Amino acid sequence: MTSPKAHRYAGDLLTIGATMLMGSSYPFAKEVLAGLSPLLYSASRYIVAGLVLVAVLAILRKPMAVARRDWLPLLGLALIGVTLFQACWGLAIARSAPSVGSIVMSTTTAFSAILAWLAGRRLPALGWTGIVIAFAGVVLVVNNSLSELTLAAAGIEGTLLWLAAALGWAIYVERCAPYNARLGALRVMAWTTLIGALLLLPISLVFDQPSEFARLDDRLLAFWLYTGIFPVGIAYLGLTIGLERIGVSRVMVYMYLIPVAGVGLSAAFFDDPLTSARVLGGLIVLGGVVVTRIALDRGPTVPV
Repeated sequence: MTSPKAHRYAGDLLTIGATMLMGSSYPFAKEVLAGLSPLLYSASRYIVAGLVLVAVLAILRKPMAVARRDWLPLLGLALIGVTLFQACWGLAIARSAPSVGSIVMSTTTAFSAILAWLAGRRLPALGWTGIVIAFAGVVLVVNNSLSELTLAAAGIEGTLLWLAAALGWAIYVERCAPYNARLGALRVMAWTTLIGALLLLPISLVFDQPSEFARLDDRLLAFWLYTGIFPVGIAYLGLTIGLERIGVSRVMVYMYLIPVAGVGLSAAFFDDPLTSARVLGGLIVLGGVVVTRIALDRGPTVPV
């Protein structure tokens, strides 16, 4: 029998591994986008991820069927959490540095707090302080200078797309909660991932051509396959196990490793310049979301 302590430690390790995999998607995706259009890339890699998650459901002999009453809500979740989220994600990373994206996406926690407030739940002053700090850090990351104002239209466009992606993910996480509790997080993730990707594919084919895959050499093809299987499929599986073993609050703390992985890999292997302004801005964003997370955990019945 596995001891409860070992059970929790395994959950910690799986969650850390999952978050590091999720962070690795940013620099690898930037490389693949040299050959693929953003929407086609996002749709195709999430189809791979969805098939991986459905296959895991089958291998583990988990329940796969979904009641008729749940299909419409799952469709809505797929539209927001995959179709919209990944469309914005792909378009954003095509227009900005991977390190910028991994940092700005951390504002998901700030959007969760805003959604809690819009739902009528009281958000203490500490939460609003964290939100302001996080978005101030985003401005510094995008400006990328400590001495002058350098904001450009191209940088602002990419940042707005990242913020839209973060908002879409925050809505998805909040609205998934009751279905995760009733159907299981893995089943919800598997079906919404696959359905959302299949909905995004025909939209991408209006603008893009499948022949674009011929532009990918063996290296880029391997990167494309990696970003479908590991940062989404395997990482989501690790997160669902982590949620079961160590709980939501502890998993959310480990999620702060995503920008660390994204920024570190981008700088170390993909020539993404790590400026002092971007480092400071990233630390400010992380500080803001940590403060916001503390406020959420202290507040009564807020979305996670």
